[in-house]
Formats: sequence, structure tokens, C-alpha cells
Amino acid sequence: MRVIKVLNNSLVLALDENGTETILMGKGIGFHKAVGYEFRSEEVEKVFVLKDRSVSRSIIRLAAETDSVYFEICKSVVDYAVKEFQMKLLDHIYLSLTDHLAFAARRAGEGIMVPNFYTMDMQRFNPNEYQVGLYALELMRTQVGVEMPEDEAGNIAFHFINAQIDHPYNEKNRRINQLADSVLDIVKYYYQLIYDEESITYSRFVTHVRLFAQRIVSGNQLPEETSRLIYDQIAPVCTSEFTCVDRIGKFVQERFQTPLTRQEALYLALHIHRVLEAGRKQ
Repeated sequence: MRVIKVLNNSLVLALDENGTETILMGKGIGFHKAVGYEFRSEEVEKVFVLKDRSVSRSIIRLAAETDSVYFEICKSVVDYAVKEFQMKLLDHIYLSLTDHLAFAARRAGEGIMVPNFYTMDMQRFNPNEYQVGLYALELMRTQVGVEMPEDEAGNIAFHFINAQIDHPYNEKNRRINQLADSVLDIVKYYYQLIYDEESITYSRFVTHVRLFAQRIVSGNQLPEETSRLIYDQIAPVCTSEFTCVDRIGKFVQERFQTPLTRQEALYLALHIHRVLEAGRKQ
């Protein structure tokens, strides 16, 4: 495989023997590699080659704004899940998990500790995925020096539940996808948005909305006990976003007969705010 562009130390855009563009992922694979470099077979033995073109494009965009260490941690965590629990995973895990880890680290570095969900149900019904989440937290601690609460393992576990091809959870996918699409439409029409579906911000938003939909469909919302202080600090500067979230809440109440918890509303408002901010910068 011949290098056509080094994206960062962990990612290389290359041409395979058939002249097809591929992305090679691996720790240090791009270090001191020049355009035209030919990889020997032993150099790519453990490198993952992305085949999904939409995922490939998103990975390239993410590489431009994310430290390569998070791609390396992501690959190590995925390798662990495959080796230890024989998980069959869709390619998008490399995009969603890398972005999740980088964003969580940045949030921790800024001292923003928004409480996250942690339930006994995750440990009880998805122990393998939860163990993968704990492994990811350990790598974040040892490789980038970021300490995250154990609750974060649950968030990471959801990425692996969502990415598994044959996970029983996927039986709910139709309802999950319908709810996620409805939420995206509510936000779209409320703000008269034209989503930039090629942007990282949109990818992040869709990831959050789909995880939100999973929790609603499975009856496993983020708990109510979000710090009132955090909620009261954010609500006054995101009044429009919370009004939009109220509409989402009414839709969820009508379809699933359950009100949104304060923490779910807070996270939705924050993610909507990010989408709007990205749109203003265009």
C-alpha cells in the first residue's frame, strides 16, 4: 500500500494494490512516512483499513482537529473488545469513540464535570461492554493523564452496544432510528436549519441523539439528579435551546409516556447549542 497523505501519526491515506483509496490506522503508522512510501506487509498486519467511504471521509475530517493519541486509544479499546469478547463491530465505532474520548478529555481539562449516567442495569445486562468502558478509562488515565469518573464507562459502553452487528439491542433499532430522526427533524424545523451533514459537529450531534433515543426506547434515561446549580447556570444562556428541548420532551411524552429527566434536557440543550454555534461560524 502506497502513502498518498499522512493525516497524523495514527492515520494514513493510502492506495491499495487495486488503486483504491483506504485509510490505515495504527499507533505510529504515519510517523516519518512520506508521500509515496510503500508499506511492507508486516507493517500493516495489525492496521485496520476502513472500507466505508462515508466513515473514511469523517475520519479524515476528525484527524484535522483531534490529537492522534485518541485514535490510538480508540483502536486499542476496539482491539480489546474484539479479542476479549469477540465483538463484531461496525466501522463507525472508530469515528464515534475517538470523538467521544477527545471531547471528554477536553471537557475534563476545562474542569467541566457534568454528571453522567451510571446504572446497575448497564453492569448487569451489558457486563462485557461495561468492562470495555472501564478499560478505556484506564487507557485515558495512563496514556493522556485524564482522570474520568467511573460513570463515564457507561457512556463508552453504549458506543459498543450501538456498534455491534449482532447485539440483541439492535432489535430495537427501528424504534430507535425513528425517534432519532424525529428529534433531528424537530430541531431542524424549529431553527429552520440546513444541516451540514459533512461536518464533525453534525456527526457529534447525531451520535448524541441516537444514544438519547436508545435510552428512551430502553427506558434507561440519564438520572434526574443533575446538579441544580449546573442546570440553573446553563438554562438562562440557552433559553432558545431549552424551548426546543421542551418540544422534544412533549413528543417523547406523547410517544413513550415518559417525561424527560432534567439531565437529559440539559445534554440535549448543550448539543443543540453546539450545532447552532457551528452554524454561526460558517
